[in-house]
Amino acid sequence: MGEADRDPGGGWADEVLHAVGTPAELRALLAVPGVDDAVIGDFARSAGIDGILDRLFTVMASRFLPEKAGRARGAVRWDVQGPDGVAVYTVQIGHGRAEVVRGAPDGRPKVALALSLPDLLRLSAGTLNGVKGLMTGRIHVSGDLLFAARLQGWFDQG
Repeated sequence: MGEADRDPGGGWADEVLHAVGTPAELRALLAVPGVDDAVIGDFARSAGIDGILDRLFTVMASRFLPEKAGRARGAVRWDVQGPDGVAVYTVQIGHGRAEVVRGAPDGRPKVALALSLPDLLRLSAGTLNGVKGLMTGRIHVSGDLLFAARLQGWFDQG
């Protein structure tokens, strides 16, 4: 599909994106029979990966649990492999907040994570454990490994 084939917004893909507001809703969507990496790739081509990742990271930031993170601070760089290349997002954690920006952080991140879009969706839905993803090669991590290991517990996955 080319750029002209993408859902221009306001269509079915936009409805699906905005219908998912919690990890539980994402889990239910991913559990639909037949939803596999190929289906997720087709959806990303139709909806546009930026729209998917903007929504995903917005929901992620809204579910940040500052009491779980405590005084932890740092930039988390996410390199997400989509159907047409890598998209980069940064989640800046600190001062009781998680803030998201498109693109790489200013300076060196505390941790950098590289994974596929389907695995990011599974990680966000709570169906892929971060440590298991690292051990099986589905998630690649550089930087502070302890920070990375604790990261998943700082977000409400209910």
